[in-house]
Order: sequence, then structure tokens, then C-alpha cells
Amino acid sequence: MSFVLCAVGFVVGLITLYAAEGPNAPDLWVYLASPSGRSDLSLSTFALTAAIVLLFVGIAVLSMTLTAASGATGRLARYLAAIATAAFVGFLSLQYALVAVVDEGIDPMSQQFKVLVLQQHAATDWAGWTGIVLLGLSLLLLGLALVREGERRVTGWSAIGAGVMGLVLIPIGFGFLFTLVAAIWAIVAAIDLVRGGRASVRT
Repeated sequence: MSFVLCAVGFVVGLITLYAAEGPNAPDLWVYLASPSGRSDLSLSTFALTAAIVLLFVGIAVLSMTLTAASGATGRLARYLAAIATAAFVGFLSLQYALVAVVDEGIDPMSQQFKVLVLQQHAATDWAGWTGIVLLGLSLLLLGLALVREGERRVTGWSAIGAGVMGLVLIPIGFGFLFTLVAAIWAIVAAIDLVRGGRASVRT
């Protein structure tokens, strides 16, 4: 359930974030001047926050099912996912702050607000890159552990693929697409886990 809801959150967050900051969108301070723009950015913040927390819950629970032989790898994957979640929530807090500041009556066209937007972008880039690297490594480790144990191979191999893709997307400038990669992996993992659970029941 965590993986399914996390995938929905990532998709909703990515769509609304693209509307606010995509190539055809106006400058963010112009976008936030309208109530609909602030509503879109708030929805993006809430959806992405829920998605990353639910993804961590899924990874944590899945890592706890590993045997003692893979326990150390699972714990490291879980710890990296926890740090990545904190990084994501941190920069999403700055995104939330932009809407909150305008709601408090600050003119979005003022120079002070434009400086705040530029600072938020810089902080988001750095925290986002850090979070993606940590989450990519977490998925890579989790996938290796699952494959080594011989169970949930679909979840394991797809986690390895998602982790590697996350690490590759940053240097080529498309790190934001990792949210879509994570959503796809979460759906694959959810389907594989449900199928595995049904197979166990039949056995």
C-alpha cells in the first residue's frame, strides 16, 4: 500500500511541479502571484512529501524482511533512504515557505521575494541531488540484497535498475525525472509483492 500511494504522490507532485517550474511556465514569482499557482505549488509540496515518506516506509519494511545474511546490506539501504527522505523534506519545506511567505502578504514581485526564490532554487538543487544519490544507492543496495537471496527477483532487479538510473540522471541534468523512475519502481515492487504473497498463500 505504501508503494502504491507513493507512486501516486510522485506522479501528482511531478505534474504540478512541472506546471509551476516547467520550460513553458513563467518565472516562479509571477506564477505564485495567482491563487491557482500557489495552490499548484502547495499540492506539489504535499504530494512529494507524502510520496518520499511512503517510499521510505516501503523500503524500510522490505529491508526488514531480509535474512540475517543480507541484514547489514538491508540496514544500510534503510539508513540511506532515511537520510534521503530528510533531504527531500528539507528542500520541500523551502518550497512550502515560498507559498507561505506570499500568503503572509509579501509581494511576489518584490526584490526580496525574488532573492528568496533564487535561494530556494539553489538549495533545492543541492538537497535534491544529494537525496537522489542517497536514494539511488539505497535502491541499489536493497536490490542487490533481494537478488542475492533469490526471492522477489523482480523487485530486486528493478530496484537495481532504478538506483543506477537515478545516479545517471544527475550528471546529465535530468535528476528531477527520478521521481518518475521511483514511481515506476514502486508500482513494480507493489505488484511483485502482491503476487509473491498470493503465491505463498496458495503454497
